[in-house]
Amino acid sequence: MANGRPTISHVVINCFDFQKMLEFYTKTLGFQLSDIGKAGGTDLCFLTLDPETEHHQLALMGGRQGAPGAGALNHVCFRLSSYQALQAHYAKLGKAGVTGIRTVSHGSWLSIYSLDPEGCQIEFRWDTPWYVGQPWVGTVDLSLSEDEIRRLTIEQNRDNPRFQTMDEWRAKALAKLPAE
Repeated sequence: MANGRPTISHVVINCFDFQKMLEFYTKTLGFQLSDIGKAGGTDLCFLTLDPETEHHQLALMGGRQGAPGAGALNHVCFRLSSYQALQAHYAKLGKAGVTGIRTVSHGSWLSIYSLDPEGCQIEFRWDTPWYVGQPWVGTVDLSLSEDEIRRLTIEQNRDNPRFQTMDEWRAKALAKLPAE
């Protein structure tokens, strides 16, 4: 993150045919499947071309409705360099009167979701040092200190067999990549 400015982390695409899209992105374009599951009853997967730097650069979400070409983009995510930057963005959005603001813990990262003036969803995210199998959605109180957030994340995942450091997950994910 050059100069602490947000960087684009990932894009989420809504899909008519989830399985066909998953096969296209993995088999045709070479993305690696990081995680797959259901969120709110909807198919959701996370894909990466570089697990050393990103758990996912692209996510695919089933349940798309409407005409092809309209409404395929679910949201754009911007990564922030620190928990304090996430808290500052939350305050900034609130002061600006931005609508649709919600805070979410994904275990591996904490997010603020909001809407732009035309109703497009935007996410700002700060990465925790842990890997929590996705999809994982919980609430988060951004008034808590970073230490409290860290303790709470460990507590919430105490019995999660997939909970590990992100470094451990990256090493395992890199080992799965084909040799060049």
